[in-house]
Amino acid sequence: MAEPAAVPNSDLVYNLYGGGFLGQFTRLALLLDVFTPLSAGPAGAESVAAACNADVTGIRALLDQLCSSEVLEYQPETCAYALTPSAAAFLVRGAKTYAGDWVLANTDPAMWDRMLDTIRSGEPAGYILPWAQDAWLESYSPSRAAYSLELWRTVGLETGTNRPLHLLDLACGCGIKTLALAQAHENVHVTCVDSPDVLEVARDLARRLGVEARTAFLPGDILADDFGTERFDAALLGLITYILTPEQNASVFRRAYRALRPGGRLVIDAIMASDRPSEWASRATLLMSTWNGGAAHSFADYRGWLEQAGFRVIVQHNRQWLSAVKSAPGREDKHAAVLGVVLNTGH
Repeated sequence: MAEPAAVPNSDLVYNLYGGGFLGQFTRLALLLDVFTPLSAGPAGAESVAAACNADVTGIRALLDQLCSSEVLEYQPETCAYALTPSAAAFLVRGAKTYAGDWVLANTDPAMWDRMLDTIRSGEPAGYILPWAQDAWLESYSPSRAAYSLELWRTVGLETGTNRPLHLLDLACGCGIKTLALAQAHENVHVTCVDSPDVLEVARDLARRLGVEARTAFLPGDILADDFGTERFDAALLGLITYILTPEQNASVFRRAYRALRPGGRLVIDAIMASDRPSEWASRATLLMSTWNGGAAHSFADYRGWLEQAGFRVIVQHNRQWLSAVKSAPGREDKHAAVLGVVLNTGH
């Protein structure tokens, strides 16, 4: 008996475009600047519309939409709209932690037009993002500290000693991955490298975590600068390598190798390609190829670049975390044992 023909499901199409509404509604709210008048306190739709020089009918519908998405709160007793704490922190122009430009950049039709050009031509179109605003967002993420500590436990970094442990955080962003470790272990000292505006975020987070005295902040360009020679016990590249091209990664790995002491470890947190289609890997490749020519590189790619730089005991711990050791003579077996379960190695 023949198998019944598969019946198409129109939910597929609805789901393809429906998820984009929230981002575009938020974009409209930012362009109209509905959040700034609410920073003075709860207000009705009429007051917000007047402040935004807009029609009250559309403003009320937009404010209601933002309430349904829990961006705003509605106060029925007074028919007023109010900012949530998160909206007050990240969506009000002029706030130290303002991240509205990050939303605007990622919802800009120009970005998608450039992606179309990149797909057609194979050439990066170039697209600049306000990375400092992304860093502010990450610095307040409630899950990032636990994620960061699990990263270091997984790669087997030895922190249970009294001797100082010096970490280099390259393209640090807010610095949470290394600063969380410094907060947990008083012997950990961190050097953060990034652009000056991003380092302002890292310094703010270090102050909030109580580790500013054990943190150095170095403005720099990881694509060009030297990181010193045998100064660090570990180095981190967190969610940056997939933004870079193969040539850029190979260069960064060589200079990171020089900066590590013998036995030091390079840790990489990255979205990686695999043998099967992956939502995050494909998304990263589409976005990064447009911005800079990057991609979700495979473990084989990383292993090749790391081996060329001189690293050994190259380990893929899970879908996102890698580590590699700058081996000292006779120490390869010791480090392999410390790393625990090895999914892939460079041997």
